Amino acid sequence: MARAFSPVVETSPQVRQLTNGITLLTERVPHVRSVSLGAWITTGSANEPSHLTGISHFLEHLFFKGTSTRSARQLMEAIESRGGHLNAYTARDYTCVYAKTLDTHLDTAAEILGDVLCDSQFFDFEKERNVILEEIASNEDVPEEYIHDLFMSDLFPGHSLGAPISGTEESVSNISPDDVRAYYAAWYHPRDVVVSAAGNFDEDEILDLIEKAFAPLPAGAGPAVPAYDTPTLGAGVRECRRKIAQSHYCIGFPGPATGSPDRFVYDVLSNALGGGSTSRLFERIREQEGLSYAIYAFQSAYYQAGLLGIYAAVAPENLDRALSMTFEELRGIRDKRISAQETDLNREQLKGGLLMALEETFHRMSRMAKSYIYYGRVVPVDEVIAQIDAVTPEAVHDLANRILQPEKCMVTVLGPKNALHLPEIPL
Repeated sequence: MARAFSPVVETSPQVRQLTNGITLLTERVPHVRSVSLGAWITTGSANEPSHLTGISHFLEHLFFKGTSTRSARQLMEAIESRGGHLNAYTARDYTCVYAKTLDTHLDTAAEILGDVLCDSQFFDFEKERNVILEEIASNEDVPEEYIHDLFMSDLFPGHSLGAPISGTEESVSNISPDDVRAYYAAWYHPRDVVVSAAGNFDEDEILDLIEKAFAPLPAGAGPAVPAYDTPTLGAGVRECRRKIAQSHYCIGFPGPATGSPDRFVYDVLSNALGGGSTSRLFERIREQEGLSYAIYAFQSAYYQAGLLGIYAAVAPENLDRALSMTFEELRGIRDKRISAQETDLNREQLKGGLLMALEETFHRMSRMAKSYIYYGRVVPVDEVIAQIDAVTPEAVHDLANRILQPEKCMVTVLGPKNALHLPEIPL
């Protein structure tokens, strides 16, 4: 019998508002020597019109090309010369620009982040366009990456959630500097910005530093709610033929939006299917049959929709066999209630993953920001643990019965010609 988790000792994350309306989230972790600091903006690829697909990601790149007082090199050098790290990424519901540095250099990290977000001049536009086009081409050359873009476009057909975050060659080629400036003006308002910090710092000092660094971002009436509608999910089978060594497949079902009460049940179901070396798909298809090196399940939740997915890569001659076994495992978890022992194992894995990640300041900073963006508050870790513990075998069984149905299933396959023989979805 596993010992119950003791309550998590949290240092009471603080939520404060800057003068211009930016939300500041802070969590002091006094036993570390670092600080992770991120500026999170509540727009990403899902908010983009189809003719501007990839503009959030384009803007993220341009942030680092220089400001009115610093060149691109000077921005990076200010952080890297002090042993820190400066970067950014774009997701479907948000964009994050962040720095991690020693606690003694927090003032520099705050200053540089504020400069990047508030005073970027969007230099080197055409050069950066070419860099992004190379990034898109590179992604399409990596089948295990490209299959996920194909899968998202199949699962959310004709919707911005299904569009590639980096954009397409056509869309990126047509984005203009005026488009980028207009997008920045529309979305980059203080009420759509959350600054999150975790690490070793003084609470009053960091408030003063962030207030000063982000003061140039003027208050304005930006969007208050997600700008995209709830998508209609696709279903069926799609094959994309490429002359490559393996066949890659994704199988998807409806998943939870971020506000869904079922999101923790989805976590347990996904983990039981393909969350680790003891999961059903890993055990059957890799360990017992030796058909695949990489096979896993995943679930993603967004403002208005979500998905439960499975990915695997196999030799083309093993594709039909691997798919057949994957669907056999899906039928098994749907038609026979998961045991209490298996449920407990997967709950413990989820809790362990959550708590061990929080030993790193970047994960603490990210968790606070995402929590506030999606729920309007920093959800306590103990509350998350309690909701995972509340998942029952009956809840997992009911969810599997509800969603693992042929009319709700999307199968996307990327591989050589004539490798797939799947006349119908065997659920």
